[in-house]
Amino acid sequence: MKCSRADALRAYMNGELSEQESRLLERHVEGCLSCQRQMESEEEWELGDLQVPSELPLDFSQKVMHALEHLPVSVPRPDWKKRSVTILKRTTVAVASVAALITFTSMVSPTFASYVNNVIQTIQGVDKGMKQAAENGYAQEINKQMTDQGITLVVKEVVADPMRIAIICDVLDQDGNRISTSIQGDDIRLIFKNKDGVELHGGGGSTIGQRGEYLVLNQEIFSFLPDPTDIPDELFVGVHATSLKGKEGNWLIEFPVDMKKAKAVVSYTDINQQYTTPQGISLKLNRMMTVPSASLLELETDWTKERTEQVEKIMKENGWEVGVPERGKISKAELMQSYFKRIGLAYQIMDENGKVIAGWDDAMYDEVNQIKANTVDLTRRGAEAPNENRITAWNGFAPFADSQKLKVKLHSLYLFEPAAFKAQVPVDTLINEKVTIDSHDNILALTGFSLKTTEQEEKIGDFTYRGMGAIIPFTAKLPDGIVYTSEWKAKDEKGKEYPVSRNEAYGRGKDGRVEVTGTLYIRGLNHQPKTLTLSYEVQQRQYRDLDWEVPINTGS
Repeated sequence: MKCSRADALRAYMNGELSEQESRLLERHVEGCLSCQRQMESEEEWELGDLQVPSELPLDFSQKVMHALEHLPVSVPRPDWKKRSVTILKRTTVAVASVAALITFTSMVSPTFASYVNNVIQTIQGVDKGMKQAAENGYAQEINKQMTDQGITLVVKEVVADPMRIAIICDVLDQDGNRISTSIQGDDIRLIFKNKDGVELHGGGGSTIGQRGEYLVLNQEIFSFLPDPTDIPDELFVGVHATSLKGKEGNWLIEFPVDMKKAKAVVSYTDINQQYTTPQGISLKLNRMMTVPSASLLELETDWTKERTEQVEKIMKENGWEVGVPERGKISKAELMQSYFKRIGLAYQIMDENGKVIAGWDDAMYDEVNQIKANTVDLTRRGAEAPNENRITAWNGFAPFADSQKLKVKLHSLYLFEPAAFKAQVPVDTLINEKVTIDSHDNILALTGFSLKTTEQEEKIGDFTYRGMGAIIPFTAKLPDGIVYTSEWKAKDEKGKEYPVSRNEAYGRGKDGRVEVTGTLYIRGLNHQPKTLTLSYEVQQRQYRDLDWEVPINTGS
């Protein structure tokens, strides 16, 4: 039977869903076999139609990591979009048999001790945790290659532990010269199997990008094997590319990775401290797990009875009642519920002298607080309890030293709430002069109006746009305590509604309020209307009235 959500898959692949609608659908597809099969069967989807949601700037990750390390970092691919592209290309490329994978055992037998001068140390943008693991002997030399279509893919080395694996690759032309790859244009899949040939990885938790001279493939092993005891002592890995530098082909390199030594040094520190915020959110810091490349804090969030009643009241007052989902659509109630469930935290980790040695921040833009530090390239992974509001998340940092006295201090709590912003904009006036709007203490200054009349991707000013639409540059000062807004819409004088994407940069003004600069992109608007009514439906509030400090003795 076809799932009622299946009709939304095409809209998702075309980038027509909002940021939160996309996340809701991704969560659904992860657990829906029918939708997974539907994605596999949709062979008519054109790869050129795939779009990355533009709620975040394309250079978001680069800016964040540049602020932390002054080093460039690639943009992670959305997991399900990458998976769907891979599914399509796998229909035309046969994957080598399990037997072929195992035969590589006799050809490559790297050991931890034999590889000291590792490549990863020379690569800018690789986080400190991975480099530390390599320094301590967890890098393994591979040096295997495959050539197709005049392009050679080389797997040079891996750094692996029970949390994650980094695979360092080269891409060479027919003359042996190194060539850079395109994050958006290439298609590379990682395959993980045990010695019996059983595939272990179900998708998600991967980033692929060019870092300096090398192509670096990262995969969270923790995302599909969260218990280190379940990881085989020898993990068989395949790097499978079906498109490189715009050429279709079949590059498949397989090799074993020794996991035994890294598994042996995994340690846990029990913490088990709990706190309830004034907003009715229950927090529990359960434990810390340390592996060669990272220390990982396990933090649980849940709703109290007061929070549950508060959200129920908001939903009822706004008429957001959860009912039977319409085919191919996500209801307003589902959408708003998903926002309310998103609990964000910011905290700092200090040593026994009170010096901040690490920081975590769930703010959509790190520039808001500038406290995120010494984190590692791990996606924040959350496990949501069925039919509940309890979520367990793990945040990764460069490894903390053993037998060290640390303190975790809670900095901020982020919760979403309904927003009442609405403003009518005279477009004729906007073309000639700045229009300033003050709605519910949100000061929005609009400084122009132009139309993009072609479907092709085009860079205009500082940002890249795709499809037809209207571009409005703006600056904004958000209401006190608000750090992010979402679910923007525009409506013309005839009542036709258009989705709005934003390209934005965030910071704080001298008065402490968040300031935003960028452009509003009204997708699908192909004419100049007389008026536009702009609105957004939800906003994220930052709370600082918190008092929670938790001591941690590492290695205990």
